[in-house]
Amino acid sequence: MTKERLRAAAPWAGLSLLFVLTSVVVGLFGFVNDSERVTIGAHAATVSPTFDGHATLDLGAVLPRLRIPTNTPGGVGVNVDVQETDADNLTELLTRDTLIASQPDGEIGRIQQVIQEMAVDNAVAGAGSGLLVVVVVATLWTALGVRRRSELWHLVHRHERRTEHRMIVVLVAMLITIASIFGPGRMRQADVPPTQWQPLFKLLPEMSFDDRLKSVEVASGFSTTGGVGVIRTLVETYRKSTELYGKLKDRVADVAPQLHQPNENETVALLVSDRHDNIGIDGFAAEVAKRGGAKLLIDAGDDTSSGQSWEAFSINSLRQHFKGFKVVAVAGNHDAGGHVEEFMRKSGFTVLDSKPVEVEGIRFLGDSDPTRTGLGSADSPGDETIEHQSERLADIACDQPEDKRISTMVVHDPSSYADTAARGCATLLLSGHLHRQVGPEHRVVDGRAVTTYTNGTTGGAAYAFALGYTLRKPGEVTLITYQKGLPVGLQTVTAQPSGDVTVGPYTPFGS
Repeated sequence: MTKERLRAAAPWAGLSLLFVLTSVVVGLFGFVNDSERVTIGAHAATVSPTFDGHATLDLGAVLPRLRIPTNTPGGVGVNVDVQETDADNLTELLTRDTLIASQPDGEIGRIQQVIQEMAVDNAVAGAGSGLLVVVVVATLWTALGVRRRSELWHLVHRHERRTEHRMIVVLVAMLITIASIFGPGRMRQADVPPTQWQPLFKLLPEMSFDDRLKSVEVASGFSTTGGVGVIRTLVETYRKSTELYGKLKDRVADVAPQLHQPNENETVALLVSDRHDNIGIDGFAAEVAKRGGAKLLIDAGDDTSSGQSWEAFSINSLRQHFKGFKVVAVAGNHDAGGHVEEFMRKSGFTVLDSKPVEVEGIRFLGDSDPTRTGLGSADSPGDETIEHQSERLADIACDQPEDKRISTMVVHDPSSYADTAARGCATLLLSGHLHRQVGPEHRVVDGRAVTTYTNGTTGGAAYAFALGYTLRKPGEVTLITYQKGLPVGLQTVTAQPSGDVTVGPYTPFGS
């Protein structure tokens, strides 16, 4: 390459290096100083990235700090500053947190998503800053012109200034090196010694721990020493929860030969309803879906107990366990308030809202429950009554042309599909709400086959709250088989409180 080409390429190489350096420095600085307030578990929390290779939970003044290795490239970690919650008392709060922690995949996925979003945002900001600096430098470079640049170059490199110039460069480099090694914080004497960490199993040597708990470390100090009894209780609650739900998940493999297996022309969906915050059951449900060849999840509502923002963990868990699935969902009467539907949409779920929609070749119609019911409170009317919703959905379903007939209607309360079923305007009508299985019931209306079916409570809920280390009732999921977009049969799979799993017979529709 000639000298002229080298001279012409040099500015572009310099600008490229300037862009990269500016982008990396600005992006990295922004990332390590970034934070976001989100809902994690049953709390509001502030999440901020670190490079210590650990996920650290700061639980406040009463409980000790906990940390667990992240095992991520570059040692990227996260600090979670756990803050306020709506729990009425400390015992309720600790029990709730422990049960969520026993099935942490959903919350881990949410934190990973937040950190990834921070990284992308700061990378974009860094690139924007780099581009701005390059544009400014290039503009100045062009404005100076060749002659003026040559004059400045010779002025800077005159023999009498060369030594001074080099000394300044060396001095600046030394200062930057010293600052990066020691930093202001290392130059000052710390008032408080660094946090000392000890493995949780050494704090409670008499207890048994699974692989996940063995990697948990606890900050030493007053709160740890004074709260050993509390920690022991929490570990025991965690153990009971993981033991039951782990057993249920393992049992699915044993009963898998009893599950109807789809052929190449069939599509299988898994139906869940009335989980009521019981994220423990999600591993079992996902394993049933996997063994039954399901690719679609149908959620008939009541994923939470009161529809509050802190219950986002329930939707996070569903999203994480059914990653890669298409999800069609409605909100139940205990999900009212808008938070749950918002979480579902943010998670990529198709939330039915009275408009026909096609997913995986299946034509759906449905809507969320209009009734509002809090935890332990009476029903209150929403924008419409159940009776009005039933009539309105029937009008929409019956207005569809025959070649676009509704294959599956999904609502929470079976009363919401009563008019559609009576008029024969949908092939399969699904619901939950009753916490018991009803159907499948087959009928023929004006020569068209109609099947109604109500799924039992997936979360094993006796009432509106099912988060716990045991099932209050059997937890039911249903595998629904479709052929060319039309339902052709179903099969129930039930988790028993004892840890056993029972499989119902495959029931072809119309039989």
